[in-house]
Amino acid sequence: TQVVEKKSIEKTQVVEKKTRKKSEYPKLDGYKFQVLFGAMNYLSMFPSFVFAPWLWAKVFMVDYETAMTAEATKSIQGVFLCLLVVVTPSYVMALNDKNALFIDVSVVQRCTVVFLGVILTALTGQDPFPGYNMCLVMTAVDIGGGFGHAFSHPKGFSGAFKGVYALFKNTPINAHNKALRVEAYVGMTFGGMACIYAAIVSDVMMSIMMALVSTFVFYLWVWFNAVNLSETCWKTLSSHRVLVAASLLFMSEVYDFGVMNIVFRLMAVNLLLAIGSPYFGAISSGVGTLVLYKMACDFVLTVDKGGFYWCSLWGVFTVISSYVWIWLFYDDYDEKQKKRVMGTHWQDKILGFFLFVSSGGLERAGFGGPGTVGAPVVYLLPFVTMWFTLETKMLNHIKTGTPFHPSWWCEGDLPEFSKTDWVNVTFGVGTALITVVLTTYAFYAISTAVGSSSLGFGVENTFKFVLFHGMLFIFHSGLWMIFASSGIPEMGDHPKIRAFPPYVPPGFFGVFRCRPHNCIPVHKVDLATGAICMFFGVFFCDDGANLSQNKSFKIAVGLAWAYSVFAKLRLHIQDYGYIPSTPHTSTPIQAVKKKGE
Repeated sequence: TQVVEKKSIEKTQVVEKKTRKKSEYPKLDGYKFQVLFGAMNYLSMFPSFVFAPWLWAKVFMVDYETAMTAEATKSIQGVFLCLLVVVTPSYVMALNDKNALFIDVSVVQRCTVVFLGVILTALTGQDPFPGYNMCLVMTAVDIGGGFGHAFSHPKGFSGAFKGVYALFKNTPINAHNKALRVEAYVGMTFGGMACIYAAIVSDVMMSIMMALVSTFVFYLWVWFNAVNLSETCWKTLSSHRVLVAASLLFMSEVYDFGVMNIVFRLMAVNLLLAIGSPYFGAISSGVGTLVLYKMACDFVLTVDKGGFYWCSLWGVFTVISSYVWIWLFYDDYDEKQKKRVMGTHWQDKILGFFLFVSSGGLERAGFGGPGTVGAPVVYLLPFVTMWFTLETKMLNHIKTGTPFHPSWWCEGDLPEFSKTDWVNVTFGVGTALITVVLTTYAFYAISTAVGSSSLGFGVENTFKFVLFHGMLFIFHSGLWMIFASSGIPEMGDHPKIRAFPPYVPPGFFGVFRCRPHNCIPVHKVDLATGAICMFFGVFFCDDGANLSQNKSFKIAVGLAWAYSVFAKLRLHIQDYGYIPSTPHTSTPIQAVKKKGE
């Protein structure tokens, strides 16, 4: 009986296996075939356009004689060449079983970043044809094809997105792949900055698409190689790097795309250095990001209200990055991490709003252009804000504390320092810049712009009075948090790093120290009050002509100051003599004490 049952079970399994093959494999073959079809298309686009541009005029539904100008022809050739050398090899290699998961990445990139690139191309007027014909064709073929490809996934439309998310959670299998992941993330940052530069600075047609494909899309392929659970062939990837670098240098030195040449040259340097080590490529990408950022700042300062729009844009980026972080990671966090990340999320939103109102205040006061005290704010505040907010979320993600946020570690929730002093130092520098250096400078810039006399309640100009006091609320609250909560902590855990700056305990060496958790609500009220005052000052207050408005805002500001002072005094009295359950000390000292016990 057992033998018969065993044979019956085996026969059932064979039937189920055959049925599964019949039902799944045709779909999977179709899913793969579209990649082969795409590779053939990308392979043929550039040579066919070079030799038969009249044929492509029919595809774009434009008149060949009038619409295919020299500039339009060159820009389309640039995009097609980028697609040929960046996308075609990755699509061909995705047909190999060990790289099959890249099909999911290719689908997601077409439905997201490429789609966004097409939208920005249309909005910035970079389509080579007046009727947006190329954007329409790209939307129909590339974006529409991407969504169609997603629906053909064996697990349905969401299957490709779930596949990419699963890849995102993978840990690189060796040291080389870990280095590739670092290169990919820094490279995508460079790619994002290249696209911003192309959208704002460049007057070359199709700049955004050329920047997107040649940088960001390539680094998505590098990222896939880093997180895919198979050995990465160094020779194959290096050959691909050389091909792309040579093509980009050809575009910059032969085609000559004007202000876009710097993007192509920097990317070529990144790729060639990465052949020696992905870390070299990452360092080069980081430097290149700063170069493009500085050049973009130079440009926006020459545009009317450019500094205000630039800072506002980065404020939006700061808030969006925070929402994306929560969307990606929130459900995987424990309850304490969730509480911390929501606190960080609030901080991100207030910092993004501060970028908006501070630049708006300087612009209205006439100090937002080049050569004014507002120019350093335009250069430094957006970059440092993004740096600080992203690294704060990263610390929570890797479950490590920082002496700059004592509420994270003072009661034993997290270690005070990260195990890596690179993390400690970079976050320490970012915190010092955003909370002390740049906030102090922003206060100086605004006080210079509106005059220190705007502090007095007798000033007639309502705009200047409210703006000044709003900035003062934010500035003084940061200094109070240093005094009451964190003190001046060390940058890192290593004895040599701890030497400077020397540790200064909070509250006059601990006498007037407050419990860090209790300081946060008071600090939040200060920041919100300051930001709201600045917002109303910039966008609603006049120069003093409306006397009732002037009186009303002065009463409101006076009451806000009274509440702020009362809340701080009450907290210092309540928490007098507070001693944290986890004392401030270095990891080496803790280890020695533990060994002695």
